[in-house]
Amino acid sequence: MKIYSQLRKLAAAAAVGGMLLAGAGAQAKYPERPVTIVVPLSAGGVTDIAARLLGKRLSEDLGQPFIVENKPGAGGAIGAESVANAKADGYTIIMGTVSSHAINPSVYKSLRYDNIKDFKPISLVAQGPNLLVVHPSVPAKTVPELIKWIKDNPGKVSYGSTGVGTSTHLAAELFKQMTGVDMVHVPYKGSAPMMTDLISGQVQLAFDNMPTALAQAKAGKLRAIAVTSKQPWPLEPGIPTVDASLPGYEIVSWQGLFAPAKTPPEIVEQLSAATQKIMHEPDIKQRLQELGTNAVGSSNKEFTEFVAAETRKWAKVAREAGVTLE
Repeated sequence: MKIYSQLRKLAAAAAVGGMLLAGAGAQAKYPERPVTIVVPLSAGGVTDIAARLLGKRLSEDLGQPFIVENKPGAGGAIGAESVANAKADGYTIIMGTVSSHAINPSVYKSLRYDNIKDFKPISLVAQGPNLLVVHPSVPAKTVPELIKWIKDNPGKVSYGSTGVGTSTHLAAELFKQMTGVDMVHVPYKGSAPMMTDLISGQVQLAFDNMPTALAQAKAGKLRAIAVTSKQPWPLEPGIPTVDASLPGYEIVSWQGLFAPAKTPPEIVEQLSAATQKIMHEPDIKQRLQELGTNAVGSSNKEFTEFVAAETRKWAKVAREAGVTLE
C-alpha cells in the first residue's frame, strides 16, 4: 500500500509539473499567430514607414508576421479607438503618435477613448523635430529676426499647418504664446497643400515635419530657420534650434507602440524588450535618421512617464490657444 501511495504522489507531482511546464510553454509561445500593427495615419508617411520597418524585424525575431493596417482619420482618433476596443491579447497593437496619444485628448470634445486609461504603453519607437521654415521673401534669417519681423507686422503674417489640432498647428501656437507675436493660422488638409501655398507665398511660415520641410529648404524653395528639438539635427548640424533663442521651446513629433489596457504584462514586456533591441540596431537608426526622425526604443515604464508628460504639455498649449474640435 505504501508503494501505491508513493506512486500516486509521484504521479500527482508529475501532473502538476506538467501543468506548470505547459503553462510556461503557453506563455513562451506568444505570438502564435499574426499580429496587427494599426497605423492611425495614411500609408507613406514617417509613422507608416517606421511601423513597417519595426514590423518586419519583429516578424523575424518573434517568428510570426507583424502586419501593418492603416486606419487614418481624425488626427489618428479612428485608429486609436479601434485598438482601445480590441481584444487585449497582444494580437492588435498600435503605432500611436503625438497627435493620437497626447494632443487629441485635449482637442476633441467627443473623443471616444482615453489615451491613458485605455492603453498600455510598450515602447517609444522614434521621435524627431519639426522644422521652422519661411518663404524666401521673408527678410528674417534667424529666430530673433523672425520674432521682430512678425511683431513689426502684427496680424499680417500667416502660418500654415497640416490641420487644426495637429502638432504643426500647436507648435506655432506655442511659439506665439512664448513670444507674444500675432500670427494668422491657415489650416490645410495635410502637408502637401500647405507646402504648395507656402512655396507660392500664400502663407509665410510653417513648423512642418522635418522630412518634407527640409527637402524643400534644400531645393531652395524655402529657408530653414530652426529645428524645434533641444539638440540640432545630426544630419544638419548647421541649422540652429529654436530653443537657442527661445529657451524652453521644444516640440518633437513621435511614434510609439501601445497595446489595449488589459493586455497581459508579460506580453507587453516581451514586445517592449524586442522593440528596444531592434531600435538600437545601427541600420534601423540610420534608416530612420534618413527619414527625419531618431530611433529611440524605451522601456514601457519610461514610455508611460513620457506619454503622461506630453499629455500635460499639450493640454496646456491647447487650452491657452483655445483649440477645440467636435
